Amino acid sequence: MSLAQYALRRILLIIPLLIGITFVSFLIANAIPADPINTNLPPSQLNNEAIVAAFRAEWGLDKPPIEQYFTYLGNLLQGNLGRSIKTRQPVAEDIAKFLPATIELATVATVFGIFIGVGLGIVSAVWRNRPIDFIARAVAVIGVSVPVFVLALLFLSVFHAQLGIAAGPGRLTVTLRDPPTVTGLFTVDSLLAGRPDLFLDAASHLILPGLVLALYIAGLISRVTRSSMLEILSMDYMRTARSKGVRESIVVMKHGLRNAMLPIVTVIGLSYGNLLAGAVLTESIFAWPGIGRYMFRASTSQDFPAIMGVSLLIAFIYVVVNFVVDILYYFLDPRIRLS
Repeated sequence: MSLAQYALRRILLIIPLLIGITFVSFLIANAIPADPINTNLPPSQLNNEAIVAAFRAEWGLDKPPIEQYFTYLGNLLQGNLGRSIKTRQPVAEDIAKFLPATIELATVATVFGIFIGVGLGIVSAVWRNRPIDFIARAVAVIGVSVPVFVLALLFLSVFHAQLGIAAGPGRLTVTLRDPPTVTGLFTVDSLLAGRPDLFLDAASHLILPGLVLALYIAGLISRVTRSSMLEILSMDYMRTARSKGVRESIVVMKHGLRNAMLPIVTVIGLSYGNLLAGAVLTESIFAWPGIGRYMFRASTSQDFPAIMGVSLLIAFIYVVVNFVVDILYYFLDPRIRLS
């Protein structure tokens, strides 16, 4: 099977999935028992029937749910995600404003997590049941078990407040101005603007929240890497490679890790998608203006157009991530190319 055929087959499966996702997102947003009118109108106006009726008409709440859904679907096909009740701005513009911060943080955290998790998993598998194995497994358990908000507060308290060796909350120091917006990624935009000082400041603010999120996904990656590597290391072809005098590092990295990559790539993809969906607690503690904070504010204010827009975005992110993982499978597993 060619790559084009394989990709086309996956894309054809994605289309009905996305349509189903729009329906589920609509149901979730409209299943909330609270009335958005009570949240978004001042208490003094709630008894004014004319104002309440105008609010319902403005946001389409006076129409039957099925009509609301098809109106939403029609607007969606035109690239219109609706208008936020809270910000009064198009939801697409709000998402475009907040999403780059989450992409930047999630990417850095995933890179950290891959290096930490894969490294710990390989070490743990190669030196199984030795002291370094127990240490690596303990680190993995801590990363998975300790709540993210605890790690976030601990890191801020120790490394920023007490030791002063790490930058604090926010994407930049408060005395600095944001770089001219090109991509929305401060590190990239700083370099494009020829401002290495801004780049270093933006990168320093990524370290603490990036490590907090990285420790969690590193625990997941480490455990999967260890399990997969232990299975591969016991294979006959690994013993054959050693018997031929191949160096142990080449045996482990080339023959072992390469054949153990399928489950590792899967968990990396899912972890990255999870971070892109918005790490609400981490973004809140580090005052990170990402999609997680935007979703939290939309939920607390019953901003259903924003809730639906972000829910659809999150689902789309997972679909795209799974598609990328499937494409990587094509290159990693020769059985797919031969099918």
